[in-house]
Amino acid sequence: MLFFISWFCYLSKKEQRKTAAFAEKEETTMKKRHVMRALVAAATALALTACGSAGSSDASKSTSTAASTTSAASTSSGSEADTENEITIPAGESVSQDSDVTAMVAVDFTTMDPMDTSDTLSGGVQRMMMDGLFGFDENMQIIPMLATSYEANDEATEYTIHLREGVSFTDGTPWNADALIANVNKWADKSLGLKRTTFLCNVLDHAEKIDDYTVKIYLTQSFGAFISNLAHPATLIMSPKQIEAGEDACAQAPVGTGQYKFVEWVAGDHMKVELNKDWWGYDADVCGGTALADADAGFKSITFKPVAESATRVSAIQAGDAQIMWSVPTESVDTLKGDSNVSVGMGDSIAVWYFFMNTQKAPFNDVKVREAMAYAINKEAYIQVVMNGYGSVATSMVGEEVQHYKGNDPYSYDPEKAKELLKEAGYPDGFTTTLMYSNTTANQKKAEFYKQQLSEVGIDLELNGMESAVLNEKVQGADCAGADAEVDCYLSGWSTSTGDADWGLRPMLATESEPPMSFNVSYYENEKVDQLLKDGLATADEDKRGEIYGEVQDIVWKDLPLLCIASDKNIWATSNNITGVYLLGDGSIGMRNARMAAE
Repeated sequence: MLFFISWFCYLSKKEQRKTAAFAEKEETTMKKRHVMRALVAAATALALTACGSAGSSDASKSTSTAASTTSAASTSSGSEADTENEITIPAGESVSQDSDVTAMVAVDFTTMDPMDTSDTLSGGVQRMMMDGLFGFDENMQIIPMLATSYEANDEATEYTIHLREGVSFTDGTPWNADALIANVNKWADKSLGLKRTTFLCNVLDHAEKIDDYTVKIYLTQSFGAFISNLAHPATLIMSPKQIEAGEDACAQAPVGTGQYKFVEWVAGDHMKVELNKDWWGYDADVCGGTALADADAGFKSITFKPVAESATRVSAIQAGDAQIMWSVPTESVDTLKGDSNVSVGMGDSIAVWYFFMNTQKAPFNDVKVREAMAYAINKEAYIQVVMNGYGSVATSMVGEEVQHYKGNDPYSYDPEKAKELLKEAGYPDGFTTTLMYSNTTANQKKAEFYKQQLSEVGIDLELNGMESAVLNEKVQGADCAGADAEVDCYLSGWSTSTGDADWGLRPMLATESEPPMSFNVSYYENEKVDQLLKDGLATADEDKRGEIYGEVQDIVWKDLPLLCIASDKNIWATSNNITGVYLLGDGSIGMRNARMAAE
């Protein structure tokens, strides 16, 4: 017997209060359904802790068949915009739909295939062109998108997904059960070797068509994070025709059902998307009574231009050569706030920045060396010098707002202890190693800080910054044993874009997640951790999942395959004639209700 799972059941007590108001507002457009007991409660999004196992069914809680409306001036969870310079745009006073918006970004895109994407920029822009079964609102709360509702069995191994009707892909292909099954089959196909292969493939069994707008998905085991994973950009839905065209076609020219459609991508120069005026989200009837967004954006297209130099991006938005910029370097925040033509937004981030070490290569195959690295870096100084105070010292691999976060005391700054540990490990005079990173201005600043810090304990850190696509291929695309991999040390961050600890831990710790399958660029191998990560997915009991993921975090804090350095702020800037632009907690762009005023 199947029982309906309420959105509400997936939220923490903290978030339930927010969601209750939304549920009440939408009550007239949805059918009330019974919820299943909290035995099958699972994680959703940012700081969303599922109902406990003792929870009972509640017939008063229901799910919406309509997409929620968002404010044009809204920002991400915990964010605040500098509204001093921002203007209000009355309805009907946007410019004609012929204008192009230029958005400056720090790095280049890597691919347009969601299942092969491991960077926030590419995944965020893919969200604009492709919808998922579920998605996030501006507060990273889950909302229905191409699905309208779902049901699950008590064991959370079978999910029946009800699909939204009246939707088509931009190539004219109808959205229906056959289209979903084509995507599920791709998600489950290990032979493709895509970077997100392990995201769902190990739990997907098969999908069954019930009718044209109903699909039942069978899992090989209980999967407590299934619905939140379906809101992740890796499971964005692509046209079956494009899937049939092969991986190269998927990587170069995505075809989805999104608010925007792909125009062109010139690697290293720009990516252009155009508003899809036939997007289903503008149609109140298709949305279940309330349109998802206003079709009058005031512009026709967006051109994203990758520019690594922070100063160039700042100058461009001040000069009006760009209308959107993210992320804003922390040293430029005050300058942009002082510009009457620019509006600055700031929000909390769930991203954590790491210093990866290849544990399969000397000297990092010795935990004492990794401990020495931890004691050699002054994290508080990092916050002030590198981040200009816009951040906090990391206390886990996952951000504090992520479900099942468990904090630990940061390693103190103790260079003398670092030297002692190096001596014990057989490196009394230190050693030389190489740090690889994307060559943005911000990353260069981080790398130089690490170099200075480590030099104090005798470690010579050679810096190797490179263009992001090249870096991605060398590090994340490496197909060899860790001992043979080119990477020694690696600078990068990670956003837990499902809001669940599983996706903040498994991609970077599981043996199965070593490149090219995922993001374990430390080549960390620990049988106990591997088993715990499997156990965390094998139960839908959120109390048990919390205990499991807490233990994983404790083990990793001692093993130190990577150094958890800091969590930062999401900071963006726009011309003050644009409203409705924000960053989600994972750092991806949100423009669902963006509008530009008449000049």
